[in-house]
Amino acid sequence: MREKRLVSALVAVLSQGSDEECCVCLDSLMQPVITQCAHVFCFHCIVEVISQNKKSAACPLCRGAISESGLVHVPPEKQSDAPEKDEASEWHSSAKVDALMQCLLLERSKDPSIKSLVVSQFTSFLTLLQRPLREKGFSFVRLDGSMSASKRSEAMSQFASSTDGSPTVLLLSLKAGGVGINLTAASKVFLMEPAWNPAVEEQCFDRCHRLGQTKEVTVTKFIVQDSIEERMLQLQEKKRKLMSEAFGVKAKAEQRQQARIDDVRILLGM
Repeated sequence: MREKRLVSALVAVLSQGSDEECCVCLDSLMQPVITQCAHVFCFHCIVEVISQNKKSAACPLCRGAISESGLVHVPPEKQSDAPEKDEASEWHSSAKVDALMQCLLLERSKDPSIKSLVVSQFTSFLTLLQRPLREKGFSFVRLDGSMSASKRSEAMSQFASSTDGSPTVLLLSLKAGGVGINLTAASKVFLMEPAWNPAVEEQCFDRCHRLGQTKEVTVTKFIVQDSIEERMLQLQEKKRKLMSEAFGVKAKAEQRQQARIDDVRILLGM
C-alpha cells in the first residue's frame, strides 16, 4: 500500500507544471525513483550516494535513512504517460499561443520541411500546445525531463529524420534542451517565456546552433508587454554585464548589496 502511494507521488511530481530536476546532479530527472521519505532523485545519482555511505546512507534532502532496496521506481508505462495528460476539454487559446501558431504557419508556408523547436520551462504548457498543433496539422514530438531514456532517444530520432512526414516541431523543455543533445535538424527556435538565468537559454539555443548546422538559425522570444517578463529581460541583461565584468575590479560588499536590492526593485516595478 505504501509503495502505491509513493508511486502516485512520483507520478504527480513528473506530471506537474515544471520540468523537475535532481538535487544531486542538478539536471532533469533521469530514471526517476522515490525514497521512503518521499524525495525524488535520478536512480544513478541516489545509488551513488548510497554506495558511498553504505552503513549510514542518508537522504540528501532530509537526512533520513535510505537504502537501495527501499527505492521505488515508477512503472515505465506510467512514467511515459505522465507528461501526456491530454489537454483540458475547456481549453482556451492565449495571445502567446496564437502568436506562436501564426509564426509556425508562416514558416510552413515558406518551406513545409522547416523544423522548429518550441521551448518552455513548463511541461504543462507544452501539453497545452499539443492541441492547436494537432488542429493545424503539424506533426510533432516532445522531449522533457520526465521521459525515459528510450522515449527521449525515439523522439530525437524521429525529429532528426529527413523523410517525408517526419515531425517538423519539437516541444522541448528548457532544462532537457540544455543537456548534451544535438538539435541541428531545427533552424527555428521559439522560446515561450524568459528564464531567470540567461545562460540556461543560451545553452538550449546552442543545441541547434552548432557544428553540423547548415541553415541560418533564428531565435524568437515571446514576451508579454508590461509584465514581469519584461523586467526579467532587464535582469538578464544585468546578469550578462556582471559575467563580462567577472574578471574585472572586484565589487565591494556595499555594491553587491545594492545590486541585489536593485534586482528586487526591477522585479517589483519600483
